[in-house]
Amino acid sequence: MNWQNLVQQRLKLGRPFVMAHRGNSAMLPENSPSAFYQAIADGADVIETDIHFTKDEEIVVIHDATVDRTLAGHGAVTAMTLAELKRLKIRQPAERQAIDERILSLPEYIAFTGGKIPTALELKDPRFAEARFAKKLVDILSRYQVLEIYGVISFELPKVQAVQAIYPPIATGWITMYHPFPNKPVNFIGPLWPILLLNPFYVTWAHRLGKIVCPLDPHPEKRLSLYLRLGVDMLITNNPGLTLRCLHGAAK
Repeated sequence: MNWQNLVQQRLKLGRPFVMAHRGNSAMLPENSPSAFYQAIADGADVIETDIHFTKDEEIVVIHDATVDRTLAGHGAVTAMTLAELKRLKIRQPAERQAIDERILSLPEYIAFTGGKIPTALELKDPRFAEARFAKKLVDILSRYQVLEIYGVISFELPKVQAVQAIYPPIATGWITMYHPFPNKPVNFIGPLWPILLLNPFYVTWAHRLGKIVCPLDPHPEKRLSLYLRLGVDMLITNNPGLTLRCLHGAAK
């Protein structure tokens, strides 16, 4: 899959692409190796994950600015080195307490997923808005030859614009909780799903502007008929296997 011609590819596919939200985060710890593995096994077309910088300016795959919720420790990600973060186990549900998983650096994520599956990197760390840090990200993506299949997304445009200033062809995306028009200078728009009810012409308008639409709705099965009727390009989901089964069922 190529971000630049995804709308055309979606038409050939005959269904929206399925984007795994932090891997298969419904069944396994979010952003964990097992969640990414399960998402790929489920047949997800794309993975969405989140990235922060560490104290020693490595890029790691984690959603929160602190480790408290998802790792067995306490404190800010930015206050710890990669080595210190690696000492903390990923928190597991009761039935998986024997499983020992550790946080992935971005290069490890690329290697673990084979560098083949398109990935949307949500830029969580404020430092991505700075040129020096944006370049660190581009350098990693270039080194591992994934610049064409990885994109950068954020709720904050300056972050994706800083990365785009370093590498203009990179696919960029903007997520919004409230803006009712798809008129931002990005390739990919992620509106909170009720916006599509507020503005029923949102998807059509976005397509005329050459943009990809993926509603912000990690449980899209509940509104699948709406999304199919509107012709959205992608569905973000906590459970890609379930979403794909529902899509295949709707096609029958």
